[in-house]
Amino acid sequence: MNNIDGRKISDEVREQIRFDAIKDWHAGMNPSSLARKYGTSRKTVYEWIDRYETGGWDGLKTRTGKTGPKPKLSPEQQEQLHLLLRSSTPVDYGYQTPLWTCQIVAKLIDQTFQVKYVPASVARLLKRMGFSPQKPRWGAWQQDQKKLMSG
Repeated sequence: MNNIDGRKISDEVREQIRFDAIKDWHAGMNPSSLARKYGTSRKTVYEWIDRYETGGWDGLKTRTGKTGPKPKLSPEQQEQLHLLLRSSTPVDYGYQTPLWTCQIVAKLIDQTFQVKYVPASVARLLKRMGFSPQKPRWGAWQQDQKKLMSG
């Protein structure tokens, strides 16, 4: 089997490949030979073997559902955060800016829910909640506003 993109193969076919590889492994094939035969890496073959050894044949089945870490905030907490962001500004919390930055939201989450977030994770959380990033417009404070409007 040639190296092909496994993401383009159906779940059923990928599952069958894993089952066949483990049967061949039981028959005595080593991981390097299995990797060549099934067009994958040795690392992937070792992952299949590990999944089989820890979960049996069921461990080789295609995993369904959401993957990745569980959200740190519950849906109720996310709703509460949404309301906080909509009903107040950072100025209300003593900051000098009216814009919610990721750093400020991370501090708000920590103070309100005792949950730690890094700014990059806050950005993803806010995007999932329907917020867009806000960036301040920078300009010299001495600028003539009339010239800006006409030009």
